[in-house]
Amino acid sequence: MSDSFLIRNGRKLIAVGLAAALIAVGALLTLTGSSSVGAEEYIEKQVTETVTTWPEKSSATTLTIEGAATRSIERDGTVARFSITVLDTSVRDAVSTGNSALADVRTALQMGCNDDDSEQLCVPNDQLQTTSIRISEQFDWTEQGRVSLGFEYRNSLLARLDGVDQAGVLIDTILIAGGDHVRFDGLDFTASGRAEAERLALLDAIDDAQATADSIADHMGYEIVRVVELSPVGSLTASRTVLESAESAMADDSFEPTPVFGGSESVTSRVRIVFELRPLAEVEERATDESNGN
Repeated sequence: MSDSFLIRNGRKLIAVGLAAALIAVGALLTLTGSSSVGAEEYIEKQVTETVTTWPEKSSATTLTIEGAATRSIERDGTVARFSITVLDTSVRDAVSTGNSALADVRTALQMGCNDDDSEQLCVPNDQLQTTSIRISEQFDWTEQGRVSLGFEYRNSLLARLDGVDQAGVLIDTILIAGGDHVRFDGLDFTASGRAEAERLALLDAIDDAQATADSIADHMGYEIVRVVELSPVGSLTASRTVLESAESAMADDSFEPTPVFGGSESVTSRVRIVFELRPLAEVEERATDESNGN
């Protein structure tokens, strides 16, 4: 009886021990597999990050050239800048005297407008422009302090004239008609074809830069691949003639007609171009490979 009981209990203990052993082995295998997958994922991630962090390297060679070109342009217009200035103790008298002097100048400028065959000067109303009118009190400093000199009336104008042949006549007409109340501020010349001249000069500057780049690339054994950047640098023009004031001119009794020579002016355009270059040896090697079917 006791032997049978012991045998049954021994079998139960063996079964429980085998079950526990099987569970432990399964857990160990599970842990080992999980750890192996994690390591593979970690290694793969590390390799990927290492590869993607390498910066891209550019082997492009560039050449920067600045080209310049000049075009000549004939002047075909004249602009006279002058002002009527009157100083008086009364604002009303200053304005009245100034307007009277301006009326005399206007009449003189339009003497030839009523006669088509007249050789006299003609500046129509649409070519006579007021740029500003100012009335201000003028002061002087003395031992007694600031003293009022009166009120200054100033009317600034532009007189435009087609052509440049009568530029001197335009100046003299304004000075003589306005008398001591005229201040002549300067003479400008205009050219209606300036925009076209600047455009043509810019194209010439591009050609100049291209020719220079071709010469440099050929000399150094390179080929121009493409234009990377092109930007105009600017255009240079200048024309202004500043003359003496009316007071100085009229003070001389031997006043002679003012000689003015219109002539021409130059327009200079500049451009900056960045070219990408490639060695000719590389081009020839590539052509050889293509011919060999590689």
